[in-house]
Amino acid sequence: MNEPGTAAKRKVALVTGASSGIGQATARMLAERGWIVFAASRTIADNIDELHPKSGERLLVHPLTLDILDETSCVQAVSQVASHGSIDALIHCAGAGIAGSVEEIPLDQAIWQFDNLLFGTIRMVRAVLPKMRQQGGGRIILVSSVAAAIPIPFQVYYSAAKAAVHALALGLADEIHPLKIKITEIAPGDTRTGFTDARRTAAHHPESPYRERLARSVARMAHDERNGMKPEMIATAIIHELERRHPHILVTPGIGYKILTALSHLLPLRLVRALVRLLYA
Repeated sequence: MNEPGTAAKRKVALVTGASSGIGQATARMLAERGWIVFAASRTIADNIDELHPKSGERLLVHPLTLDILDETSCVQAVSQVASHGSIDALIHCAGAGIAGSVEEIPLDQAIWQFDNLLFGTIRMVRAVLPKMRQQGGGRIILVSSVAAAIPIPFQVYYSAAKAAVHALALGLADEIHPLKIKITEIAPGDTRTGFTDARRTAAHHPESPYRERLARSVARMAHDERNGMKPEMIATAIIHELERRHPHILVTPGIGYKILTALSHLLPLRLVRALVRLLYA
């Protein structure tokens, strides 16, 4: 990676979901390493000062308005970044979740979940690939979740959408391999971010058979997330992969989550699901 220097020598990164959490931590760390960072979010302009490196150098972080649910917005954002001459990395962190039972979450909200996590990812990837092909390479980092490998009850649509992102990353890696574009999926476990408070919880009938279990499950999720890994830990894993000559395709930050994911593939599925029910259902 280029060392901090003149603007012409700095690498350029587009970070989505940069108003808080993993995206914000990643944008800050990249800027501190001399990257030119386009910090994209629907609300990023309000906290751009929080991302400014504590140095006397020229501003390295540029706010960028982006709505990943709008294809035009995604294309326009990439065009703005491309006007700098290159897009060396896309770090896609944006997303939101919904909790509730499969039966009771309205179909339009289930579609919103997939639109936010899967198709939002697809929009950004499709927007950035032509530029990366033209310039002869690039890096794509997609933030997924441990829930892609270990689905969570009452967050099934979230888990399914993240599992789809996992399949997307693996298949896409083969498609773009000859183009010198490298992709890495980062699959964190519970992390302390604004995602917890922003999570939607679908309305349910007072006499719903899921009511009490849903409440316990959401409370457990919130507790684990608020006491989970710091977003800087995930950002560090992202930076590490960007700096590797041969990046991994899949990274699960945190030794505990690495072991948990490995065990989920080794243990009998019935036992794995029984343990998940013990925690979340």
